[in-house]
Parts: sequence; structure tokens; C-alpha cells
Amino acid sequence: MLFKSKKSTIAISIARGVLDSIFDECDRCDADETGGRLLGTYRQNKNHLDIEVKGVLEPGPNAQRTPTFFMQDGDYQEKLFREIEAAHPDVEHLGNWHTHHVNGLQTLSGGDKATYNRVVNHDKHNTDFFYALLVVKKNRSHPRYTVKHFIFRRGDENFYEVPHSDVQLVDVPLLRPANHAAPVRERSNAPQTAANPERVKDQDFFSDFYPGMKVLLAKEMNAPYWKGSLPLVDGSRADIVAVEDPDDATRSYSIVSSCKNPMLAETLAKYRARKFPSARHAVINLERDLNQSLYQGRGGKG
Repeated sequence: MLFKSKKSTIAISIARGVLDSIFDECDRCDADETGGRLLGTYRQNKNHLDIEVKGVLEPGPNAQRTPTFFMQDGDYQEKLFREIEAAHPDVEHLGNWHTHHVNGLQTLSGGDKATYNRVVNHDKHNTDFFYALLVVKKNRSHPRYTVKHFIFRRGDENFYEVPHSDVQLVDVPLLRPANHAAPVRERSNAPQTAANPERVKDQDFFSDFYPGMKVLLAKEMNAPYWKGSLPLVDGSRADIVAVEDPDDATRSYSIVSSCKNPMLAETLAKYRARKFPSARHAVINLERDLNQSLYQGRGGKG
């Protein structure tokens, strides 16, 4: 197994064209998370690991994206990988890359860590490591984006950031299947949404406690919003929408509901002017106050 010693060292080389492809994809998806798979080879010498990133698999035409969520088109990527593998039998799936520059989170989210730990410890994963490249910031000058590098290890619950001094760009040809042209996606004409780290925290929170809440993008406002329904104490449900305010420098959230119960009208009216620091704060507060109104209303009738 790799990394038996705490003195293990890692060096990463990345083909310049790989970063160019990653940055181009980030330019095209300037409001949503995106990503892809990293291909190449590696060499192990005792406790030293050399990772050579020589290719990237684009997300694919059926990839799913939101400002806080990204899922790759696995079938498309598997087909491309097998075509590359036929010409380069030594190629390995080294890991994944994805973006956080649209939400401002400077490291991997809790969901990222859990997913990558599962992958590296899966019995069908070919290597004892998993490499995660994370895009954390869009720059106004060279380089176009700031990236970070992380390594996960089989049998190790921790993960490790690789310092930039141990990562180098190299000029080598990209690994690609023969006669393959990457699909072209139209770049959004909407301005990029400002980074907001609360989006990732909301995603993790709702995934754990409110799985019915889904994040979408309001294109006319170029702002994310959360939509779902809340179960209430009387057995009814309240459909809600929590919206990020793109014109507010603090990126505050408002929340509205289409619930028609007359006992809740006064509570809902008070929320029309309220602002919250995150979508989860808005949802928790509204759920509490709606249930309190229902409880008090029922008690008054008794």
C-alpha cells in the first residue's frame, strides 16, 4: 500500500493543455459548478509518488450543473476513456477536477471529502490514491484561475493538500482518442454570479436535513434559489422558495411561500420584508414560525 510512512512525498506534473481545457470549461460555465476527470500515469518509488496528468475528460453532454452541485456524464466519459485506453494501455483514472469559484469555498466541501474517500477505498478503484484538483478563484490576470491540489489515500480518513511548489506544468501532447472533437458548449451571456461560500454550506445542510430542497438558477436575475416543500405539524405542507439577492452586497436571502392556510397569513406577511444570511437560515426560521402559528391556532380553538 502507498504512504506507509508519514514522510511520504508527492510530486505532480500537469500537461499545460490540461489546465487550458479546465480553464476553458470554467469560462463556459461561469455561473454553475462544473468539472471533469483527470487521466495520466503515475510512478511509485518507496514512499515517493509521481503523478503525471496528461489528459482530461470533459463533463459530457448530459452533465448536470447548478451553482452548488455538479454531476458528470459518466456514460460519455467511460466511452472516451476506453477509446484512450485502447491507444495508451498504461493510462489511469487519476482523479477528478471541479470548481468552487462560483460559490467562494476555498477548499473541498464535506460532500466532496465523503465522495472521494468512498472512491479511493472502493475495491474496484485501481490506485491507492485519488487526486482532486479544485478551482477556487477566477482571476483578472494570468493565470485565469487559481487551483488547489489534494490527495486522498486508501485506508486513510485524512486528505492532504499538495503545495504549489510540488506541482509543475509541462509541455506534452494531450491524451485523446483518435478523431475526437470535444463538444462545444455555448458560453453564458449572463454576468458571473458573485462567489458566496454560503451556497456550499446550504447544499450540505439541505442534503442532510431537507433532501427535498433543490437548487436552481433564476436566469432573469442570474441568482440561485432553493425550492421545495416543508412538512408542517398539522400534516400539511408549505411550498417555499428561498432566493439569493444578487443586488445585495452581503448576498442575503429572502423566502416566500404559496401556502394558503389563513392561520399562516400573518406569519407569511412578516417574512416578505425579512432577509437572512443564507437559505438554510431562512428555511429554519420560516418552518419554526409556521409550526408555531399552527400550534397556537389549534390551541386557541381548543
